[in-house]
Amino acid sequence: SIAFSDVNTIVQKHCATCHSANPSDDIFKVAPQGAVFDSPEEIKNYASLIKARAVDSETMPMGNKTGMTPEEREILGAWITQGAKIK
Repeated sequence: SIAFSDVNTIVQKHCATCHSANPSDDIFKVAPQGAVFDSPEEIKNYASLIKARAVDSETMPMGNKTGMTPEEREILGAWITQGAKIK
């Protein structure tokens, strides 16, 4: 099974630059759609949206700005399919 720590590493690297209470991205200064991934609970709450956008349609990260790999997308998808457990 996929450990949340592995998922969190991917989310912090590729998603939280925009999807945070204080985005570090050079364009987005407010989290798009109000989706914030700062805590494990927030990431779990957005699991279905993460699956739809980052795994299924691959429309996030926007323009794949942060270079998310197919392997990282597979890890996210597997974690969500396994129940998006954070403990």
